[in-house]
Amino acid sequence: MLSSWSRAFVSIQEELVDDPVTYSPRPMTVVHMDQSMQLGPFRAVLRYLYTGQLDENEKELMHIAHIAELLEVFDLRMMVANILNNEAFMNQEITKAFHVRRTNRVKECLAKGTFSDVVFKLDDGTIMAHKPLLISSCDWMAAMFGGPFVESCTKEVLFPNTTRSCMRAVLEYLYTGRFCSRSDLDAMELIVLANRLCLPHLVALTELYTVTVLTEAAMMGADIDGDVLVYLDMAQFHGAQQLTGWCLHHICTNYNSVCRKFPRDMKAKSTENQEYFEKHRWPPVWYLKEDDHYQRARKERDKEDYLYQRRQCKRKWLFWNLPSSPNSNSPSSGSVRCHLTQVVRPGPLWKYISVDARL
Repeated sequence: MLSSWSRAFVSIQEELVDDPVTYSPRPMTVVHMDQSMQLGPFRAVLRYLYTGQLDENEKELMHIAHIAELLEVFDLRMMVANILNNEAFMNQEITKAFHVRRTNRVKECLAKGTFSDVVFKLDDGTIMAHKPLLISSCDWMAAMFGGPFVESCTKEVLFPNTTRSCMRAVLEYLYTGRFCSRSDLDAMELIVLANRLCLPHLVALTELYTVTVLTEAAMMGADIDGDVLVYLDMAQFHGAQQLTGWCLHHICTNYNSVCRKFPRDMKAKSTENQEYFEKHRWPPVWYLKEDDHYQRARKERDKEDYLYQRRQCKRKWLFWNLPSSPNSNSPSSGSVRCHLTQVVRPGPLWKYISVDARL
């Protein structure tokens, strides 16, 4: 049976051995390997299966290639061949393909619960997980499962105030190192859980996801001011500094609108937030004062211009003929002087312009 599966295995059976974590005996699956499998090269193969990496300076590459051949790990066999042929640069693509396959297989194990050894009991159900992957990816999980806690000896762990969607997002991140968004995911709940599990990188990724969702909603015309006020309190309480900064910036940029729609919520903010709003609000107080002064001055100026235009419409042109001498009464008798009088600008004094014309 085993020989048809792989020539590397001699027997597989369950034995009572010391647990490497708790140092207490417990039943474990023991695999007896073929005598041609050497310890050092086999560790290098296991390291590759875990990480996808192969050290180019390995001294026993041929033994590694032999084990890879027996275990049918053909991509590792190809990487060894590339190193021996001085073409190690080609291993980058093999490593990328390995990580893609590994991610898909790990997510499949999580979805189906294959080889799971712990169950998380949540508010809306349960999720099966794998302690080795959790311990290797999260210090909080390592302390819980590897320390003197009840959870280290039980197969069920209670997680209150947590939903299946949120826990699945955390497990996928721990298994693959990537953040996977989903439609039923509550971003703030995920930030709370990630902060609880001491996962700052996941907190940062969730912050980015939250800001992206809010920005897209605002661009579609949705009113996000109320959500931002709620997110601000939650982000500050759970140490989401980047989301906190974005929420403060949004509120300060839209200060008048937010105050008009949510006056009670704005007054209920902490003293530190109130001081920040007053310092960074737009438009600032000095700008509003200057704008008010400008508007009043412009209104007064418009009023003066209006009165001036009305007076201009009433100006008159005065024409009359004056004789050139006391004895001449007709135009034919001599020269005629025409006096043109115009009011230049109304005021306390009248100014005149005289134009002489001789006919």
